[in-house]
Amino acid sequence: MKKNCGLMVFCLVITIVFSAFTSIGSAETQSHQLTAKPIEITENSQLIEWFSSTNCEKCRIFENQNKNKNYTWISWFDSDNDKFDTLARDDAKRRLEQLNVSAVPLLIVDGDIVKLNLNDTIAEWSDLLNQSINKNKNNNLINLSLNVELIDTIGKNNANEIRLYGQITPLSNLHNNTAIHIHLVENIADADGSGARPYIPNVLREWVPRMDFSVEGQNTTEWEYTLSETYLESANVNLNEGVSDRYSLIISVHGDERENETQMNVLKIAETQLPSIHKQANWSGFPLILLGNIILIVGLGFVVIQEKIREQGLPLIEGKILESKEGINKINLNVKTGNKKVEILGIEVNNGWRTSKVKNLPTILPKSNLDFKFNALIKSQNKDEVLPLKITVKTDVEDLGQWMMDIDMILEKNE
Repeated sequence: MKKNCGLMVFCLVITIVFSAFTSIGSAETQSHQLTAKPIEITENSQLIEWFSSTNCEKCRIFENQNKNKNYTWISWFDSDNDKFDTLARDDAKRRLEQLNVSAVPLLIVDGDIVKLNLNDTIAEWSDLLNQSINKNKNNNLINLSLNVELIDTIGKNNANEIRLYGQITPLSNLHNNTAIHIHLVENIADADGSGARPYIPNVLREWVPRMDFSVEGQNTTEWEYTLSETYLESANVNLNEGVSDRYSLIISVHGDERENETQMNVLKIAETQLPSIHKQANWSGFPLILLGNIILIVGLGFVVIQEKIREQGLPLIEGKILESKEGINKINLNVKTGNKKVEILGIEVNNGWRTSKVKNLPTILPKSNLDFKFNALIKSQNKDEVLPLKITVKTDVEDLGQWMMDIDMILEKNE
């Protein structure tokens, strides 16, 4: 049986090797991952959604004074409030309609609307921001474990899709409007493309709200979403010009517990820069499917080696019932060791049987053959039944650890 197992693994390795080399010609036309990384959960952070206009000098001063490592900041722009359209997105208009507000400048702090008066001072705006921060506390109502990968779907080693995947687990029952918001932002953006105006942090390039996960407490959703090439082109995002890590993903979950169905607080925030494609440039000419197959071949080769070591080291144990009389079976176990020392740790029988006390369980040297005998007795309440006997031998094999071996017993026939 052990030799058959090793042969099967060997055949599998040959099959994989063959498939690796026959797939090289088609590898360049298949979709594959260019790079990936986990999305970091930002604990004790507040989500600041900042709506302003690119030609507002006071707004630039305010955001620069209030940039803080404890804030997750998103700058939104829409064409209704902006004379420049280089950063304006229809997403900003849709978000304002969702919040049922229109006047800017405007702050949304962890889901709470903070209206600002354009005639107030920057210090007064900052006070309103701090007041809102201090009254908001994110409850731990959901767990996220997410990853991002950049995908090449046409085989040219250029990223044209962003795939998100992972697990979403509510810790209590959430209301049905709870949503996960995907924000793709440009870390530092030029307001009008001239380089003459102040650069703006974390400018929204794409926003997608989703409600495609379970809101039931302790119910985990294996979640996945892809920002397609069409999405990225519409957002004027090119992951292959410059460096892809000039963009970041901000993931936020908005909602509340089921009894608070009107609340849309921010329950969790995750943020990460996109992984850089250029850090893996040395691998760009190497077919990834071949790399994956080579790794698999090495792994299977290791399995074959380990199987061979086990074949040569594990003992062969055979058992016979020498005599059966009045519920007492006289048992002989024959142990043939391979190239490893074997210690017999214990002997057990199946339900309905018990063993006589076996004294001085043996330790058997490599390449040895040992017989030892003991009695198996049927339990008194089962004396009138015909019960099959199975013996389990617990062994400790040198370098291979502990092994349990089951033996179906047969009655030796007298010639």
